Amino acid sequence: MWRNKPGNGQVSVFSFVDMRLITCGSQQIESEMFVKDYTLLYIVGGTGQLMIDGQKVDLLRGKAMLLLPSMLIKWNLSAKQPLQYYCLTFQALRQVAQDDQIISYEKVTDGAIFPQHTQLSPSYSSELARLLPHMHTSYMSASEERSYKHQTIFHQVLGTLLERKEEECPCNGLDPIALATAYMEQHYDQEISRETLAGIAGMSPWYFSHKYKEVTGHSPSIMLRDIRIRMAKKQLLRQDSSISEVAHQVGYRNEAYFRSIFKEQVGLSPTMFVKRKRDKIAALSYHYAAHLLTLNIVPYATYVEQKREGHRRQFHPSIACHLRRARHLDTNDMEYNLRALVQAKPEVILCDELFDGQEKSMLEKIAPVVEIPWLGMDWREHFREISSFVGRKREADQWLSSYERKAQLIRKQLKTRLGSERVALLHVMNGKLLVYGMRNGGSVLYQDLELTPVHNSNDIEVCKEIEIDELSYYDSDRLLVVVDEDKLSKQAWNELQMREQWIGLQAVQRGQVTSVQEIPWLEYSPFTHTMVLDEAARLFG
Repeated sequence: MWRNKPGNGQVSVFSFVDMRLITCGSQQIESEMFVKDYTLLYIVGGTGQLMIDGQKVDLLRGKAMLLLPSMLIKWNLSAKQPLQYYCLTFQALRQVAQDDQIISYEKVTDGAIFPQHTQLSPSYSSELARLLPHMHTSYMSASEERSYKHQTIFHQVLGTLLERKEEECPCNGLDPIALATAYMEQHYDQEISRETLAGIAGMSPWYFSHKYKEVTGHSPSIMLRDIRIRMAKKQLLRQDSSISEVAHQVGYRNEAYFRSIFKEQVGLSPTMFVKRKRDKIAALSYHYAAHLLTLNIVPYATYVEQKREGHRRQFHPSIACHLRRARHLDTNDMEYNLRALVQAKPEVILCDELFDGQEKSMLEKIAPVVEIPWLGMDWREHFREISSFVGRKREADQWLSSYERKAQLIRKQLKTRLGSERVALLHVMNGKLLVYGMRNGGSVLYQDLELTPVHNSNDIEVCKEIEIDELSYYDSDRLLVVVDEDKLSKQAWNELQMREQWIGLQAVQRGQVTSVQEIPWLEYSPFTHTMVLDEAARLFG
């Protein structure tokens, strides 16, 4: 490890991961993938091409590149001239906490530490050509007694990268090429001249064009075109605007020219692109996948967990790309899902707002992302928004009308049967106790069926964790309990039933405690809410 002085959230540790000398042809490398760690490539022989976030870079002897975490890369290699290169991977860590015994770190994955551009200038080459072979030899021959030598050279490589960064970015620490690209990202809908971009970068127009292509592999005009087409795809997916309006919104004043450029880059005309948007949808919200199923649209890719999904089992064979699902996705699960999506190549990704900025950026490199707020809307609004997106608004309206009639009928039956009896929904998850408000099963109980909650359900956004001593506040006439299948939750449930706080509950004393399943009660979608209506009628009718 190599340490900097920590402060203000700066990187405090660089950690070596791996060092290899790789020789490969066109069949010996995964073609498309996300970069996991900082990766320094130095080409020592052969030729090829590397697509980095959609930008093409020619691979030639002596070229050095620094790939940042979350970049999407695609190799295009030649069998006649196999590529040979050094590959150094490392991590940057930031100190986030410290107590008397333990220092905690988190990975830094943004590009602020090193140059924003991936192609390093020739000034790096001679030093890297000297250091990397020695580092590789030391690493491959390291023993327990001499395991430190490659680390010493690693520090020298880092020093080279950081020192050259300072030399090449004199403009108050900001990369002029990155500044010009950021301007295009923000003002793509306007006329942008080379002179304007050169002024932002602080260069002459001729030198700016030369430098921009050297750094990015593309001219500024090609970069602007790619930005505009990417934004046009997003506009076409989300809006009811005409193709002419979208063309103007992304900076093209001539519709015919926009159509031509769009088809050349996307492989489809704008009209066909809109028509095909429902063919290969990746639903990265478990609930939104259910909305699609209600509209008789099977997602091309979505989360699948065979053991917990009896209600969806009939659709599993028709889902082309099964993504891993767990209550809390770990790093391995997330990496698996990203690799699967890269290989599946969906036309569009449908998700909620719960992905962080880096995750959203990675998804946008795979396909256009349509985000529908989960917390900002109720399930009916979700359903209408999704149905509008896939062009099935009429079917959604018909389904909702049928649902309302069914809910009204059951509501009348339960009103006579239950009167003002209070109902609570309790969930034992990971050994913790949760009560639900106006979402998930509570949505059907308290809104659609108008049953009486034991608390102000509007104050609970989704669910609320409570302590055993708080159970009396949620005492009810009838209690529905969901217990997860994991060992911790089952143990907590068994212990809870022995506690006096539980035994004293009115629903327990009346024998009105009913165990129900996670599905359908805790899935927030039209697909399962009809099932909840049926179960409520059976349990309370």
